[in-house]
Amino acid sequence: MPSSRKAAADYGVSRGLLEEVYAQLVEEGLLERVVGRGTFIAARSVTSVLANEAPSHGLPLSDRGNRLAGNVACRVPHEFKPFNAGVADTAEFPWELWQRIQARAARDLRRVDLNFTDPRGLPALRSSVAHHLAQLRGVHCTARQVIIFNSIQQALYLLALLLMNPGDAAWMEDPGYPGVRAALELAGATAVPVAVDREGLCVDEGLRQVPNARLACVTPSHQFPTGVALSPERRIALLNWAEKHDAWVLEDDYDGEFCYVSQPAVPLHSFDQHGRVLYLGTLSKSMFVSLRLAFAVVPEAMVEQLANIRTQLDAFSAPLTQLTMSRFMDEGHFSSHMRRMRSVYAEKSAFLAKGLAPLADCGWTWDQQTVGVQLLLRHPNALEVQRTAAASGLALHLLSAYRHQPMHDDGLLLRYGGLGLPEIQSGVAQLVTAAQAAHR
Repeated sequence: MPSSRKAAADYGVSRGLLEEVYAQLVEEGLLERVVGRGTFIAARSVTSVLANEAPSHGLPLSDRGNRLAGNVACRVPHEFKPFNAGVADTAEFPWELWQRIQARAARDLRRVDLNFTDPRGLPALRSSVAHHLAQLRGVHCTARQVIIFNSIQQALYLLALLLMNPGDAAWMEDPGYPGVRAALELAGATAVPVAVDREGLCVDEGLRQVPNARLACVTPSHQFPTGVALSPERRIALLNWAEKHDAWVLEDDYDGEFCYVSQPAVPLHSFDQHGRVLYLGTLSKSMFVSLRLAFAVVPEAMVEQLANIRTQLDAFSAPLTQLTMSRFMDEGHFSSHMRRMRSVYAEKSAFLAKGLAPLADCGWTWDQQTVGVQLLLRHPNALEVQRTAAASGLALHLLSAYRHQPMHDDGLLLRYGGLGLPEIQSGVAQLVTAAQAAHR
């Protein structure tokens, strides 16, 4: 290798920087330095590089590992575009305010917070979440019933581990959120698809299939991906089933706060008189994706059990983020941000619906969008849906991808939360053109 002095001159950098580079490469075993002779490429590094270039076919994975690794349904896109952006609109987030609160929180963190932190979550954030739920979602609980997670997916997995033995059955909505099936399979449970219609989960069908299921995973306020709400009759039936069969209901209230024309739907948890509903929510959906904060409201005795299991996985969530989020909520900024975002998403929803109007003449239907940051378009001809998606050049999700039981119809899920109005406009124009061509 050239001397550090010559290399520094060749690359136009300081000699000190080249010395640091050479020293790091020596530590990594890629270079060897001999006093009086110079710097040489380590002989064994060539073998290592060649070995890394060998194909990785035939890895000795387990059948279970191959099956789980082959499931890419939960992978999120690296680039958001029409219409794969079912995330918070970060263009509207008050970053400077958040940074100021985070700086204060960093100064106030104790030295002990640099070590292992409470796996249940910081007491301050648990208290803030409990107050927020009582005030804005009608979920009455104490801070002792709240446990903080990094994501709803993590909460689903840990609850499935805690509540189910390998092979136990759990109802899941069909069509439904792929993350539910993934969490159940990771926990060794058996996912039982139960149909969803205009009134939500068909409880009678679940009773016919597996009445003694251990768990039911539902999105009652705004079913994913169809957007329907669980009817009052189905809510009563589901709660009665859970009480009679000593089962649990996992309520995922992933975007119930984003309601545009009326009061948000009351969570199922508020109707539960026997403590059978476990309520899950996320702050990342309301704030920004990389926040990585979610929570569960469970019976108080279950919190310690979940915390003990969590210590065997990732142990805890970052304390600085938790403390910042707690202060953001306690100082009223979270409520203000939610009000602002409801207005923003309502405008996007109305803009999207107006642009889609020509699709009605091609047989497409959709519900009046009043909740959430995605819209489901449906068509009775599945082949026409697939042709439209292929011709549009857009990042579209087929309804059939969320189904377990194939159907003759299909649909397109438009996820627009993270898109600006110009992106929505151009995406709708492409979609309408493709749909009209496919219809002809």
